[in-house]
Amino acid sequence: MWLSDQQALASEIGAALERKAATDSAYLVTLGSVFANVGAPTPQSFKSYIARLRVIENLSGVVGVGWVEEVNASGLPALTQRMQRSGFPGFRLRPYAAPSQWPAYVTTMLEPQTTQNQALIGFDMHSEAYRAAAMDKARRSGAVTATDLTILLQDAGQTTSPGFIVFAPVRSFSERPRFLGFVYTPVRARDFVEAAVNSRLLQSGRVEIIDTTPRGRKTVYLSEPANQRFGPTLQQKVALFDQEWVLRYSPPSRGGFYPLSVVVMVGGAAFSMLLLAYVLLVQRRNGDLQALLDAQLDQEKERAAFIRELNHRVKNSLANVTSMIALSRHRTDDVQVFADTLLQRVKALAAGHSLLDGQQWGPTDLRAIITTQLSAHDGTGERFDVEGPPVMISPNDALTIGLAIHELATNATRYGALSTDEGRVNVRWHILDDNWVDVEWTEEGGPPVTPPEHQGLGLNLVQRALAHELRRPIEIEFAPTGLRCRFFVQMRTPRSFQLRQ
Repeated sequence: MWLSDQQALASEIGAALERKAATDSAYLVTLGSVFANVGAPTPQSFKSYIARLRVIENLSGVVGVGWVEEVNASGLPALTQRMQRSGFPGFRLRPYAAPSQWPAYVTTMLEPQTTQNQALIGFDMHSEAYRAAAMDKARRSGAVTATDLTILLQDAGQTTSPGFIVFAPVRSFSERPRFLGFVYTPVRARDFVEAAVNSRLLQSGRVEIIDTTPRGRKTVYLSEPANQRFGPTLQQKVALFDQEWVLRYSPPSRGGFYPLSVVVMVGGAAFSMLLLAYVLLVQRRNGDLQALLDAQLDQEKERAAFIRELNHRVKNSLANVTSMIALSRHRTDDVQVFADTLLQRVKALAAGHSLLDGQQWGPTDLRAIITTQLSAHDGTGERFDVEGPPVMISPNDALTIGLAIHELATNATRYGALSTDEGRVNVRWHILDDNWVDVEWTEEGGPPVTPPEHQGLGLNLVQRALAHELRRPIEIEFAPTGLRCRFFVQMRTPRSFQLRQ
């Protein structure tokens, strides 16, 4: 049982490191998505985005957040002039690339603007093999990539504590996507570990984290509380960004044996008899102890299953947000409009998550999903007529339908029935014989409706997301009296929650 408790502590440390890496990756991808939508940033706009998104505050443990852009020899004079006009009169490429090494990948922005960070403006990040390998891999895969451990340029000559650099590639959103550059962050390894893991866990025993590379093993982090003896070392692998670290955890050894030995030597034969009686009692209770150990191992399996379930849901949530960013990018060049629209969609997704949390992520009532989203557009509910029998649907369907209802209500508020004082919206559903539910959204009392030349983003989102998730075509009709939308969703039978294996 003691060993199982120590294995659980080691697993908790590893899970904290993986959560931190996943969260940092999400922030870099989100910032990259903004640049993919609006184009390569200027020093002024880059600083504004960093401040408004609070990137540095949320990426605890990092040295900064920067922008690297690709430049050819022919484009270097124009880049130099642009940077000099932007407030960097001494800008120059360092080290200057040989003809065979073009293009260069130049740091043009790095926040916060500390002395060490400012010294790297103009630096060719592709000039050393370990950075070039990570950047090339990120560009090929389109995924967040980290370098092996090294001494950061900001720390050169000041410390031997290692760090690493994380790169997120950025391509423009267009019919012919082109590579724009990298969002990147230099990270001190020790700061990363201490920001990710509770200090109580790091001081609970001897914690050693190792990066194994083709060039050998490097220590990422070592915590060894003084004046302690340690028990057997537990080892596990930890996946961070695209790297794999090894976590070695040595818990404090169990005390009490040395005083016991003294007592045995002093007590002699009498204590020996007492010890024999104790051994016999332990043998009789061996079955109970084995049962307790089995129960503890079952708990560890359940803990691991919960961690897998949490990781799955986090990945799904990030995928939903990434999809919403991609769907929102084409309709405006105004960053504020883009951010406001995206924020409203994320709030709608969050409302669906809150409702599912109350149902412990089991089948959820269709009426509750619809009224939750509509309440954000009309708190009194007087302009909505929601009618239908009790119906339970799956969590994934619930999130998608919630987003769709949000988009329909937003469209109605801007252009449809809810844009006038007399307009109303009716949402009705009935159960079909084959366990499907027919849901219909109709608007009335609004301005006359004519089919648009180009269907808006919101209705496109409704058709694409619902059709993909529900696996049935979606009907949208621009009737003169008001918009009509019809879709079908399967019913789900309530059952106890089960973790995925």
